[in-house]
Amino acid sequence: MREVEVEEDDVVPVTVALSRSGRMLFVGTSKGALRSYKFPLTKPTEFQEHIAHTSAISRMRVSFNDEYAITTSEDGTIVIWKIQDKEGRIIKRDKESGYAEEILITKSDLEEKNQMMNELRNRVNELKTENEYQMRLKEMSNADKMKELTEKFIQEMESLKTKNQVLKTEKEKSDAKHEAETANILEKQNKELQDLENTNNQKLMMEYEKYQDLQSKTQKIQEEYERQLSEMEASREKAINEMQEHYEDVIHKLNLQIEKLQEEIHQQTKEYDETKRQIEEDCDTETIDIKTKYERKLKEQIELNEKISSDANNIRKRVSLHFFIFFIKKFKTLIKINSDKQNGNRCN
Repeated sequence: MREVEVEEDDVVPVTVALSRSGRMLFVGTSKGALRSYKFPLTKPTEFQEHIAHTSAISRMRVSFNDEYAITTSEDGTIVIWKIQDKEGRIIKRDKESGYAEEILITKSDLEEKNQMMNELRNRVNELKTENEYQMRLKEMSNADKMKELTEKFIQEMESLKTKNQVLKTEKEKSDAKHEAETANILEKQNKELQDLENTNNQKLMMEYEKYQDLQSKTQKIQEEYERQLSEMEASREKAINEMQEHYEDVIHKLNLQIEKLQEEIHQQTKEYDETKRQIEEDCDTETIDIKTKYERKLKEQIELNEKISSDANNIRKRVSLHFFIFFIKKFKTLIKINSDKQNGNRCN
């Protein structure tokens, strides 16, 4: 351990211990150093400082013979210091400490304890012997019960064997009876199945003949229907062509009328522009009146043109609607004719 010179007010004392000889005072500091002072204290104070801990010393004790000092620190370490003087000699005490004359237990107490232990040991042996005797009695009783249960089990097993044999015999008789009944039922079912198959074959032949007859009638009806459908298609195309030619002629006339009106509008527009130019040279008031008049007239011509175009579109829609209604009526008539023919054939 090394000695360090430190000012007294640099550290804070934490623990203090005085040697049993009363000549040394040990102080533990907050920095983990142990200081030894000469006691009683003098001025200036003389001490030696030894460092072994990194944190403050929390506890400190001196051995009974002033030979060792033990310190503990907050860092979890314990240090045992050997106490010597400056020259390295062990400090001797004035007188040695005697040993204590007291003992922990008296001889009478010890004899009483030994006697009690012997009594308890004897009691344990007696209990052990009694327990063994009771165990032997229980084993004998269990052996008797086991023998009785074994004999009873053997008797019941013999009885069950006899019952099993009887049930086995009855089962064999029941199986033989069941096989005979099953054979009779299978024979009866095969016969019924054969009769049913023959009957079904006859019915199937009759139904097949009816099917061939109905197929022939259906073929005829189909051919008649296709013929009527071809005639109706030709009639429909003819009617469509006639209606288309008629309405195309109407539309053509309307288009000519629209073109004529457009030319008139164009001519009136030119006249309006010319008039406007002339009027603008005259007076502002007359120009405004004439302009309003011709704008109104132009608007009326435009509205008339739009109405003619709308009438032409309505005519086209009505032509398409009339054609659709005409086709539906023809188709319903044809279906009714075919239905009447089929009903007549079924009645025959």
